Amino acid sequence: MQKQCNANEALALGAISAGVSLTTGYPGTPGTDVMDILIDYASNYDIYVEWSTNERVALEVAIGASIAGKRSLVCTKSVGMNVMLDPLMCLNLTGVHAGLVILLGDDPGAYGSQNDQDTRNIAHLVEIPVLEPTSVADGYAMMRNAFELSERFNTAIIIRITRSFSQQIDEIHLDEQVSAKTSLNLARDKFRFVPYPGNAVEMHRKLHDRLKSFQSWAENAGYNTVVGSGKKGILAVGFVYNKLVDVLGESNGDDLKILNLGCLYPLPKRLIAQFLDGCEKILVLEEIDPYIENQLKAIAFEQGFGGSIRGKLTGDVSWEGELFRWQIIHALETFIPDFKPGRSYLAINEISERPIKKNHCAAYPYEDVLDLVKTVAYDLRIQPFIIADPGCMVKVADQLDAKYAIGSAVAVASGIDKAGTDEKIIAFFGDSAFFHSAIPAICNASYNQSDMLIILLDNNGAASTGLQPTPGVGSDAFGNPAPKLDIPEIARACGVEFVQRISANLSEIERREVIREGINFDGLAMIMIEVRFEE
Repeated sequence: MQKQCNANEALALGAISAGVSLTTGYPGTPGTDVMDILIDYASNYDIYVEWSTNERVALEVAIGASIAGKRSLVCTKSVGMNVMLDPLMCLNLTGVHAGLVILLGDDPGAYGSQNDQDTRNIAHLVEIPVLEPTSVADGYAMMRNAFELSERFNTAIIIRITRSFSQQIDEIHLDEQVSAKTSLNLARDKFRFVPYPGNAVEMHRKLHDRLKSFQSWAENAGYNTVVGSGKKGILAVGFVYNKLVDVLGESNGDDLKILNLGCLYPLPKRLIAQFLDGCEKILVLEEIDPYIENQLKAIAFEQGFGGSIRGKLTGDVSWEGELFRWQIIHALETFIPDFKPGRSYLAINEISERPIKKNHCAAYPYEDVLDLVKTVAYDLRIQPFIIADPGCMVKVADQLDAKYAIGSAVAVASGIDKAGTDEKIIAFFGDSAFFHSAIPAICNASYNQSDMLIILLDNNGAASTGLQPTPGVGSDAFGNPAPKLDIPEIARACGVEFVQRISANLSEIERREVIREGINFDGLAMIMIEVRFEE
């Protein structure tokens, strides 16, 4: 059966076709867009889907499902993978029971992220196989296959996509039959899921054995293909290969040897050695960092390759951000004398290549909230130091003094206070960040008696990604009723001494008075502001 769909739907259908039972994630694009699609399909295919409080929790819930014998999928973006690292560094040792796949969305170009992070770089740290699809059809097949690979090699599998890839539309061939749900028994193997000082080294040794087996599979995997022949070679990684094909057109690749690489860790070294054989010059195209380029040079050295390897490290390919087609043309013009692209792509047309980013923040008057706070502070002859979390506060980035990771505003503010500054410090973040990771920072600030004002912007959900529910909303991912946790009560339980709420129906004078009290309070204070005043 043929179906026209975008890459996110293809990935979701691949997971469904593989018989996934549980899906978790924390809102963030790219990566968790697949969650929204799985929510729509969940009731038809008996899939449990939850928006977890943060990415670490999402992974840990999925690990539990795997131990219980059910296939599980975790959807995250680049910075979310950072949050997962602690349990990942044990999951690599223990392996899995039922298949566990992590869909990782990188954001070359930082279209919706606070950094231009290439998360492939953690592959060597976490020692978990990483695959990257080239096409929409590839994404479907790779996701469907990944759960079986996870069980066969007793390891989690990471599928890495990029924002531009996630918005591609193409036709895929759907498998006629959805795989039966994996129904393994709850695993009760002694010490299998208990890494500790007595067995960690032995587990690490077994991990390396599993990776060797996976590497042997990767040598002949259909996700890596070599086409053409010639003394000039191009290694293109994942979706960048599609961009290369667009640039080359139908005939330009006739005298080139091209490796389309989809298995990124561990690398298929024998296949790469065969690709190097006969080449005098290699160009590496990838996003974002020279991750494969560095490894290719090591393999080339082992093989005694005498040619040159060009790429980001040599300045032939743009390093930072998304790799656009016009930049690939520029690299090829240097690499191949008299190169003529099959289709012209110009730098001035770059905007047409950029992925579409939905502006979920437009409805939120953060400028008005910040203006109100700054006006009150000005009346008190105070110029506060303002720190915020990522998200919709990017709308007022030009008025912030600092902004780091989600949940970090409170802890950074506490550090500034403990450094002995006399200035008033105000930390801004949303209700989703509160449950994500701000609570431990609030506990820390309370315990260490920090003097600052916390302003929690109550968006009634994760604002910057489309209002996905939080534990403070009162509904789950499907809109069904769920316990509604009281944020002010939690803050008081964490030791915050001054806790006030500014509701939408308060007058301007009343809002100013609450903010004035919060700024003047000596100690840890929190004001929860309902952001949508107009409602």
